[in-house]
Amino acid sequence: MKKIALAAISFYQVFIHTVLRNLFGISQSCRFQTSCSTYAKQSISQHGLFTGGKMATARLLKCQPFYKGN
Repeated sequence: MKKIALAAISFYQVFIHTVLRNLFGISQSCRFQTSCSTYAKQSISQHGLFTGGKMATARLLKCQPFYKGN
């Protein structure tokens, strides 16, 4: 399952993000220095699917314009 999750994130980074950027002009909009998808890959690789997935989900919830934190 861990390999499937990492492959899905890689697919998003290579194909879906590229299509969004090229077709719709959507640029890098992550508020964090390391993008959320890269952080998700790192956390899942280091901490496993369950704990890393929770960490990645928490980060994704912070990566939106209405979040009142750092």
